[in-house]
Amino acid sequence: MGQECQKCKAFSAKEEFDIQNMNEDFGDESPDVEQSFLDEEDEVKKHNKPHSLDNFNRRRMFRKEDTYDQNDGKLSAKIENRDIALTEELRGEEMILVDGSKYQGNVVNGKANGKGKLWLNNGDIYEGDIVDNIIEGNGVYYFHRGPIYSGQFMQGKANGMGKEMWSDGSIYEGQFRNGKKHGQGIYKWSQGCLYDGEWFENMIHGQGRYEWSDGRCYKGNWNKNQMHGRGQYKWKEGKLYDGEYEFDKKCGFGIFQWPDGKQYQGYWFDGKQHGKGVMINKEGKKKFGEWVNGKLISCSEEINVQIIPDGWADKV
Repeated sequence: MGQECQKCKAFSAKEEFDIQNMNEDFGDESPDVEQSFLDEEDEVKKHNKPHSLDNFNRRRMFRKEDTYDQNDGKLSAKIENRDIALTEELRGEEMILVDGSKYQGNVVNGKANGKGKLWLNNGDIYEGDIVDNIIEGNGVYYFHRGPIYSGQFMQGKANGMGKEMWSDGSIYEGQFRNGKKHGQGIYKWSQGCLYDGEWFENMIHGQGRYEWSDGRCYKGNWNKNQMHGRGQYKWKEGKLYDGEYEFDKKCGFGIFQWPDGKQYQGYWFDGKQHGKGVMINKEGKKKFGEWVNGKLISCSEEINVQIIPDGWADKV
């Protein structure tokens, strides 16, 4: 590692490299700081998790198994794998179900076909396309005490392009599969936060950009609603972290930059500097060091040290 610099932990405020001020920025060695700055006091203000239709998709609605026996004049149906008997009262194009639910619309061969409206006894309302008693095509579903979904359906579930609007003002617009947010989509929270990117079964997953209402933003890889993989985290005042994350914490190699040009290039673990690193001041002067759990334990005057992994720039 080269000759150790005995002045590493005792630079004066007038030192050109000014490591003391740098450490104050990091919050690494100050006993008055309860949490290291680079354990991201900002990042502790977690990103929001999106609403989902998981608790609503189990509600009853026309399903694939719904059938109508024209001979006995009754509507026999299996809904959510539960057998029920439905009496039919045809009033033009209206069907009244024994549980109090009601369908009004086109009826062909005893089945709902075409445009129609369904009032379920749980308070849900659907209006749109129905094919052989199956909600399929385009329509609007109003979940009682839940969101409003407007878009495409397949086999009774949101599938394709759609828009999900929640009572608190949160809105998702994008792709759905089997009743869940899946594919590309944009979610806007009522608090002003926004996510634009990939989804997997109602979770932020893949590549995407998350913006906080206070001006922070993260663009990069996600895994099950957590920052995970390579990404860039920017602050409104100009600070920037470009590096690797594991489960919402910096882990692996990363570069932290200040607005005035200062940098830390090196390794991280559990959100803190851990391993080899290089500190660079705004004039470009470098100090090579070793960190353990966010604390600088040694440094040297060695300058020809390769810290940035090969191919790092190509991985962006």
